[in-house]
Amino acid sequence: MNKCIEDLKVLSDITKSPNYKPAAIREMLKKLDMNEKGFAVLMNVTVDTVRLWTSGVVKPCGTAMRLMQIFEAFIELIEEEALDEEDYYD
Repeated sequence: MNKCIEDLKVLSDITKSPNYKPAAIREMLKKLDMNEKGFAVLMNVTVDTVRLWTSGVVKPCGTAMRLMQIFEAFIELIEEEALDEEDYYD
């Protein structure tokens, strides 16, 4: 079985997504070598929403945290397939 499919199966068996705190979200941006604008595009939210998450003013909803979990698990794929727009990367 394909490694990605196996990893997705493992993720789907997890009932609760991690609680991404501001520092973890900032670290994810760093790992992706992506700025807030790029992460907002990836997450399909506004830049202001990403700023609220990274500052701790607002906690990401469960769906957003699950999506972050998937991005974190497949970070190499995200890096390969991410948009080519230079504005999105640091």
